[in-house]
Amino acid sequence: MGTGAGSLLLFLFLGLAGSAAPAHFGFRVLAFRHQLDKQIAFAPGTEDGGWGYSWWLMRWKHRAANDTNLNFFAGITAGSGWLSLVGAVGVVALIALQ
Repeated sequence: MGTGAGSLLLFLFLGLAGSAAPAHFGFRVLAFRHQLDKQIAFAPGTEDGGWGYSWWLMRWKHRAANDTNLNFFAGITAGSGWLSLVGAVGVVALIALQ
């Protein structure tokens, strides 16, 4: 691998995916735990806290609960999830182009 612009971009995308992915999963767990503790109703198919729950948070469907803390956790989750996706796609694209 050279030291050109592609290598710098690859390094940046790896850093982006590497920092956003743990934040996404961590805040998703916090949002799920908060929802359980406050007994906020789950949408159908999200009760297990899996991928459906992440997708539900990233589409801002939690706003119906009108809970400020859940809004915070879900906002960080959504932003980190999309950054993780951008980073992962960027890494794959740059590896393919190298």
